[in-house]
Amino acid sequence: MISSRQQAYLDAMDIGVWQLRNVPLPQAPAALSGPGLKLGPGGGGILLVCALDSDSASRLANDISRAMGSNPVWAWPHAGDNAVKLPNAIEDHLFTTAAIFGDELARALFDGDLPTSLNSANIVMLPATQDLQNSAEARKLLWDILCRSGMVSAGDHHC
Repeated sequence: MISSRQQAYLDAMDIGVWQLRNVPLPQAPAALSGPGLKLGPGGGGILLVCALDSDSASRLANDISRAMGSNPVWAWPHAGDNAVKLPNAIEDHLFTTAAIFGDELARALFDGDLPTSLNSANIVMLPATQDLQNSAEARKLLWDILCRSGMVSAGDHHC
């Protein structure tokens, strides 16, 4: 901050003074006033968010993990004291991709439109696990999304 005497000299010489202004920071995506998450075991940079804890232990979940060639972390909505919000989970565990199974779950997690990214992670929308169990088309769509998003590398599988 300059003194009033210095300001008077600058004004007399017709020199403008730059001043910091308060610029509003961009809002984070409509983030997660919805449920917290319980994180299951696993590792790596991929978080798979399913609707129920039983979905993460299903045969389908094992098949998805095996097809991905990794042991992703599975998560599901949880209301307990140890529940973690999605942005915190991404930041704390350095996830680079968070994939959400089903539109209904995504609507529960986000208020408004699904963002393309959250913190440092890409947000990827997947078909609901129930649809995957009942529909070959949903499974084809899942495989396509896994390949396009880089969760499955083309060199390891037939993408």
